[in-house]
Amino acid sequence: MLQLGVPEHDQTEGMAMKRELKKEQTRTRIKEAALTLFAEQGYDHTSVESIAKQAGVAKGTFFNYFSSKDELLCDLQAIIAINEVAKLRDMPGPLVPRFQLLIFQLVKQFALSKPLSRALFQAMLGSNGALEAHNAMLDNLKEAVMPLVTQAQENGEIRRDMPAEMVAQQAFQAYFGTLIIWSMEENDEPVDNRMAITFELFFKGIAAQ
Repeated sequence: MLQLGVPEHDQTEGMAMKRELKKEQTRTRIKEAALTLFAEQGYDHTSVESIAKQAGVAKGTFFNYFSSKDELLCDLQAIIAINEVAKLRDMPGPLVPRFQLLIFQLVKQFALSKPLSRALFQAMLGSNGALEAHNAMLDNLKEAVMPLVTQAQENGEIRRDMPAEMVAQQAFQAYFGTLIIWSMEENDEPVDNRMAITFELFFKGIAAQ
């Protein structure tokens, strides 16, 4: 409803901002509900219906924001990963051990089974929305990690002949490449063992000469 004495353009712009704010608040409620339920009952035992109920929205509203539970998990991974990077910045000491701790924390936070890992990758490859969400997550993570890589280069911990963006990109490729290969293998090796080997080699490769 337009108000007398207020330019129509300003009123329209104000209403659009309110709509965007409401949408962002709804998205946040859905994420918070999912985090709570995943922690309480696990990913596999949490349904879209239960997430919507916990968030106080209709099931159809959930699908206005996320195409699937898998896409929502990708979005949550981004939040947790960026929070872990923020903690990394505030820790004292050399940066390389802190990077190694970051990998350990991410693997610990996302204790994915092999079937769930395969399902997530299938969901990302089969959904444009999920793939876009994953790529946006990587872009945000890269922006968060690059200043730390630059700092490590300036401290003489990491070689300087590789741009910080390239180092960050290679780290993500090592992480997700290891996760994909591990998820396809028919053995009981824990993913944290595989990640430890991958990143031991990775950090040796980027160490200052």
